[in-house]
Amino acid sequence: KGQVVGTYADFEEETRLIQRAFTETLLEGDNEGKPHLFPNTIYTLRKETMTSEYEEDIRLVHELSAKYGSSYFVNMFPKYRGKMANYMGCRTCLQDTWTGDWDQDCLRTGNLAYVTLNLPRIGYQSRDESQVFEYLDAYMDLAVETLMLRREQGLKCLNDFHILPFLKQQVAEDSYYRIQNSTLSFGFVGLNEMLSSLFGEGIENADANKFGVKCIEYINDRANQLKDETGLRWSVIQTPAESTAYRFATLDKKQFGDQAIVQGEGNANYYTNSSHVPVDTGLSLIEKIKIEEQYHSITPGGHIFHAFMGESYSDPDSLMSLTNKIARKSDIGFWAYSSALSFCLKCKTLMKGLNNVCPTCGEKEDVEWYDRITGYVQQVGRAKSASGGWNPGKRQELIDRRRFEDN
Repeated sequence: KGQVVGTYADFEEETRLIQRAFTETLLEGDNEGKPHLFPNTIYTLRKETMTSEYEEDIRLVHELSAKYGSSYFVNMFPKYRGKMANYMGCRTCLQDTWTGDWDQDCLRTGNLAYVTLNLPRIGYQSRDESQVFEYLDAYMDLAVETLMLRREQGLKCLNDFHILPFLKQQVAEDSYYRIQNSTLSFGFVGLNEMLSSLFGEGIENADANKFGVKCIEYINDRANQLKDETGLRWSVIQTPAESTAYRFATLDKKQFGDQAIVQGEGNANYYTNSSHVPVDTGLSLIEKIKIEEQYHSITPGGHIFHAFMGESYSDPDSLMSLTNKIARKSDIGFWAYSSALSFCLKCKTLMKGLNNVCPTCGEKEDVEWYDRITGYVQQVGRAKSASGGWNPGKRQELIDRRRFEDN
């Protein structure tokens, strides 16, 4: 049995040294010069660390963001925050707002399961706004039933099937994995298209957006009600929808025909992710923030804001200034500066932007693309020798993304 030799605060200098070394290693890229796709690096911003004392460390992180766009930022400034918020790169989140004890809420537990609600389909089926909530109730009833089955199966895997015995290790009087503290979440996709079907305009319209916020608040209220009824940890998440946004749009286009409002063209259709603004928006970055920040406090199970950066190399100091503004002046809880990259597999040249031809050796077929699919930075699968890649809907979304310059 180990002995307590101090608290986390006693090892701040060692932690900073590790963080700095880790970030410097990521800046170097892999042995071919490509970005390291894993592990995801998530940097938490607090008032205690957004000071001149930590400026050198923070700037190094923004060099990494400027080069590869792989860093994530957690914002602990908003009023809806507690003292701790742990994120995965895909956006799933654990906050210390369950019991108020960060150990119980954030450690040795996780996001057990979520079910995604197809919001555009609700829009197609509803005669008016009031019927939207009737459908939401019906969809959430199905989701609750499904999630309880998922939890029951999880308990069997943990307790009866002994699939992952290390999770059952005893720590004090409890098992290592505390399934009683894990989340069951309502996810959703396509709020923008649902609003378009109801109002003729999507989330960028102020009146439509007010109704959108009302709908997600309604789902969040149901999650809070279930907490009281069941004693379990219910939540709401912006589903990453790496395949679901494409699958739902494809199925709805087949079932509803021209009534279905989808992004993309031909067979490469997709729905806008969760409560995001469409990727081809004509809005400024600040206007985009003002819309999407309204949803972060009511999606405590996870959310993300994407700043899709331009093809020119970003300036770390400009990104630092933008980070400071987002952290201190918005309710954005989690975000990333996403950069499109190309890499020639033949001569190992790394390029900014989506390039079809390598400017160094002229290679056309084996130039791979990289960008953030919805959470993680991944290879797109453009290169001839690629072993996998994005589905047609996500590829079309990548092409459609409007990029923002940082200067």
